[in-house]
Amino acid sequence: MAARLLIPILLVLLVVSHVALASIVEETCAKVENISLRKELEAFCVTMLQAAPGSATADTHGLAVIATNLTLVNYTAAVGTIKDLQRHGGWTDGQQAALATCRERYTEALNAMRSAIHALATGQKQAYEDNMIAARRASTDCTNASVAADKEESPLRKVNADAEHLTVVAMVIFFLLYL
Repeated sequence: MAARLLIPILLVLLVVSHVALASIVEETCAKVENISLRKELEAFCVTMLQAAPGSATADTHGLAVIATNLTLVNYTAAVGTIKDLQRHGGWTDGQQAALATCRERYTEALNAMRSAIHALATGQKQAYEDNMIAARRASTDCTNASVAADKEESPLRKVNADAEHLTVVAMVIFFLLYL
């Protein structure tokens, strides 16, 4: 008889704890939107973090680690995408120059991201902020190079937008640690 009651009680506790933990991600992402003043970031943040293993049980520091690591993964993928575009060929001289600039900036950003991850792990607030700001420049510089090279939509538009969003999300979640 006691076992019969124990299972439903455990199921209720599991559901309640899952809802409470899921709301941590949603709460954090709502704060990200409010602090960044970017309305599109809340849904992006929730989708990104909920898809990441460990986010349901993470505290704010854990979410900052997850977001920063996701940013590194994104920047790594950006370099791969740029390399693929360069191999594909068929680009004008201006587009080739823009792709080269983008590749260089994202490669530099990878180094900054690795340093930011180390700074986060060792509690070096200023080093984290400096490296994340440096990394964030990759998407901005790439967007500017692409716009200057070609008035048509850049094949890296989504890559740059995702990089920008991920970097801002990671930085704001990190900032929440100090509020």
